[in-house]
Amino acid sequence: MSTHSWYSQPFRADGGITADGLLGQLGRPDLSRLTILVREAAQNSWDARIPDHPVIGFNLALGTVGAGNIAEWRKIFGEGVPEEGDPEGRFKNLGKASSIRFLAISDRGTKGLGGPTRSDAEKSTRREWLRFVLNSGDRDGSHSGNPSGGTFGYGKGAFFLASRAGCTFIYTRFRDEFGALDSRFIGAAIRSAYWHAGSRYTGRHWWGRPEAEHCEPLTGREADDMVRRLGLPQFQGDETGTTVVIVDPDLADPGLPDAQAREELNINDAGVYLAEAAAWNLWPIMLEDRESRLAVSVTANGVPVTVPDPTSEPALAFFADAYRKMMSEQGETLSCLKPKKDLGAFSYEYTFAASVVSAAARELGIEGAPHHICLIRGPELVTRYHAGPERPNPHVGYAGVFKVSEELDNVFARSEPPTHDNWSHQQLEGREATFVRTLARRLKERCEVISGATATKAYKVGDFAVGSVARRLGHLLAGPGGTGTAVIEAAHRPGVSPAPSAGNHIGPSPHDDLLPAPPMHEKERDGSAGSVNLSALAGNTPAGTATRRPRLLSAPRFEMVEEVPVLVQPVRLQGAGRYEGHAEVLTGEGGTESSSPVGTEAPSIMGWRNSDGVLVRGEVLYHSDGPAEFELLVNAVPDAVLEISVRT
Repeated sequence: MSTHSWYSQPFRADGGITADGLLGQLGRPDLSRLTILVREAAQNSWDARIPDHPVIGFNLALGTVGAGNIAEWRKIFGEGVPEEGDPEGRFKNLGKASSIRFLAISDRGTKGLGGPTRSDAEKSTRREWLRFVLNSGDRDGSHSGNPSGGTFGYGKGAFFLASRAGCTFIYTRFRDEFGALDSRFIGAAIRSAYWHAGSRYTGRHWWGRPEAEHCEPLTGREADDMVRRLGLPQFQGDETGTTVVIVDPDLADPGLPDAQAREELNINDAGVYLAEAAAWNLWPIMLEDRESRLAVSVTANGVPVTVPDPTSEPALAFFADAYRKMMSEQGETLSCLKPKKDLGAFSYEYTFAASVVSAAARELGIEGAPHHICLIRGPELVTRYHAGPERPNPHVGYAGVFKVSEELDNVFARSEPPTHDNWSHQQLEGREATFVRTLARRLKERCEVISGATATKAYKVGDFAVGSVARRLGHLLAGPGGTGTAVIEAAHRPGVSPAPSAGNHIGPSPHDDLLPAPPMHEKERDGSAGSVNLSALAGNTPAGTATRRPRLLSAPRFEMVEEVPVLVQPVRLQGAGRYEGHAEVLTGEGGTESSSPVGTEAPSIMGWRNSDGVLVRGEVLYHSDGPAEFELLVNAVPDAVLEISVRT
């Protein structure tokens, strides 16, 4: 009987893949190793979930090997370890280390890694062991009937990349073909390819029971006993699942740019980062009102770390609300017109006072008020966050969700890189590329409408010292340059099917074609001399002839006009047309309403003022000339947040 030792894989006559090549299959992702690890590990666990199982446990445990277990670890790394292919001597150092860190990633309520332990075994309905432990790129799509996130079969490289020693332990428990529980334990390492005694080796190694041409795992009680001696997480009762232990994890701070000089996080800070990364990358499958969900837990040296979720993280709550609206068919359908095809479901919510400060979210491009659409497909793990224009008020944003239609799920899966963090039409051809490319346009179009298209910043009224006006309106937040130039469109936006509810109506008022003829306006002066061209102010231009959006310029300022304090918002008109000014109160939910706080007047538009100082009263301005700059005068509302917009 063979003893426990390391087995090094030689190149065979028909070739093989080097360890470096295996690690390179993930490419050069933009995300940090810790974030990629969370995403790939959770995807593996979610794909392997037992059908109809209500809760899938997913635990990330950072720790240090205890004094009672360190000898067993040293034994594994101190006996039979080939020194070739390990130029930095990490294995040799682990065999003498006084302290060894580890990250154990465990799932429960999953199938475990069953099936043959040899790649050349006869065909079997179970291939989990072969796919994860032995083979590279082995992807047959059989995942218990669950929608699968994995497409390439390369995600396991993330586990080795996250280890400074390139080493993992794999401990799994599953039910065999007779329904009996069985356990397996093996060590797996990836280092550089090397030559030894005239033979070339791939750089892939396994620890267990070496045979002539492969390495068998420890099984049954022997596997359970080894895990116990190593002090690693064990199974309780009749649990099934898998634990992957990353030896000496790379805890370099993802927030620092230079990978060679980054400082390491301590175990507690790394635990917080992992918890936040799990929340922002996995939240759609963590929602408690799902029929089947992922229950994520994180510990650092045995101490639980709080994992943010929609009950504790305000921004995630808005994303979750948008997700629920989308899943209840209260959202919209984004479509491709040529060829005609529904791309998927979309919904969004405006956010208010939901500022994101998470380092893990910042890595995904989210900081401050969200202005993003979360993109998901069948497995409902986050692919990425699509960033749209910001809202003008820094306290107000929007959180949306788009899910690919079931019919196109495989198409979008093929557009993903091995790290599953983007959809790229360049990886596809023909109609499939068109669908992915069109979605990018649809998302851009919707974000422009939701955000106000030219949003920039918001300003506190208190920042402008204007005597009594500032004292009266000191708590007012004014919409700024570019505030929500939301355009009422001449027709439904191409490719967008509005929701059935009236609240999501897209397009013009049904009464826009009944507008009265524009009246002549009284000429008013603010003391300036000279003639005034009223044709530019009150021409008979038909409604809807403006072809470009107006743009709000710079910040609004205070003035006293007719002894009334007003906000003066500079606006650039892009051409002839009918322009309508609006001022609305922002609600606590991030929406708007035309009424005002109790005891105050409603916000209203005093009128439009041209560069000559001529004031045209009312909300509507008919402009018949070319591009020009005007000022929109808004009767301000104290103690409120206002949004100023101009519609064509």
